[in-house]
Amino acid sequence: MNEIAQSPAPLTIDDVRRKATHIQDMAEAQVRHIAADRHAQLVVAGVVVVLAAVSVAYYLGTRRR
Repeated sequence: MNEIAQSPAPLTIDDVRRKATHIQDMAEAQVRHIAADRHAQLVVAGVVVVLAAVSVAYYLGTRRR
């Protein structure tokens, strides 16, 4: 019943550097993903505004006749 507790391997600077690089890569990928989503939302909003303006212009044009 005398078990020897094995400690995990010591953490090296290279291990920390690799982990930090991995986290940085994940963060940059998230930022790119969010930026792409935001761009798509702005394009859709622009299309909706243009369609609304065309609809209002058409409606006002048909009332003048």
